[in-house]
Amino acid sequence: MGSPLADWHATHGATMIDIDGTSLPARYSGIDAEIAAARSGATLLDLSHLPVITIESPDAKRWCNGMFTNNIRKMSPGDGSRSAMCDDRGRVQGLIDLYSTSDEAFLGVLDGVGLGWFQKRYGMYMVLDDIELEDCTEDLAVVSVQGAGAPALLTAVGLPVPESARSHLTGDLCGATLRVARRDRTGLSGFDLFVPREVLSAVWLALSEAGATPLGQDALDALRIISGQARWPNDGTDKSMVHELRINEEVCAFDKGCYVGQEVINRIDVKGAIQKRLTGLRITGNAPIGARVFLGERAVGTLTSSAVVNGHQIGLAVLRKAAWEVGTVVTLHPEDGAPLSATVEGFPLA
Repeated sequence: MGSPLADWHATHGATMIDIDGTSLPARYSGIDAEIAAARSGATLLDLSHLPVITIESPDAKRWCNGMFTNNIRKMSPGDGSRSAMCDDRGRVQGLIDLYSTSDEAFLGVLDGVGLGWFQKRYGMYMVLDDIELEDCTEDLAVVSVQGAGAPALLTAVGLPVPESARSHLTGDLCGATLRVARRDRTGLSGFDLFVPREVLSAVWLALSEAGATPLGQDALDALRIISGQARWPNDGTDKSMVHELRINEEVCAFDKGCYVGQEVINRIDVKGAIQKRLTGLRITGNAPIGARVFLGERAVGTLTSSAVVNGHQIGLAVLRKAAWEVGTVVTLHPEDGAPLSATVEGFPLA
């Protein structure tokens, strides 16, 4: 399936890639140029593949609070939060952004999981609690404005600029009402826009004409690696914990009542009892994803994400504690090929 913006991408020289069954731009001018554009101005990102849902019921707030890791009960209309969806052992199974649109309704974006997975996992509990789930993906698409100049760009086209993380406001553009949510996907500042699909092309063009340049998935991946943002499920497995992925502060509230996986997650937080975590690497050479990481003769992890920025490979790996110290030299062992050297670095990586 192609993006609704496929014609625009084609005329601007995009190289396409398949993500979750949707053909999206991998790159336009190249990673380094697109990163520079995000650092100096505003960029446009096509996220039309992301599943968009609504959860609605007089009990929606209570239900979400019991299922997800953040404190949904505290949210008021205009607030947003990011949560992990965990099993009863506290292991991450997926991620979700939730935006409170009324006292009884939430707009959600699934991250790393599809609608079918969500329905299968939570469908029975929704029926028992009379929770209404609606798939809005055919009506709403997500585009993102990312970069240091993102706030100024929104102001230039007359859209509101939400101030706090995940907060959201509505505004009009191209004759339609959009929801604008503060959502930093690059470490530079950013906003997700929920756009009615019938005006998606017009909105994209308006933002582009206002000065935003296109950002491909490759540059997005590089920027989130630089800033140390884990991507699910690329950087984890179904046994990963929120603390290991370094997302615990973002997705967890430790001042709330019971939710699925709470006991294990809270125990880890109190004791600090993690033996591995997401770590930044600067790599000499070109190591493939999946290369095993060794400290001396001991295997300490696996390379999970990588990008080449300004001619140098950087990456993320979930490594054991022995390799956490910045400056530690490790060796990457691809399945095929010679070992490569890498150095542990702090974030940002470049």
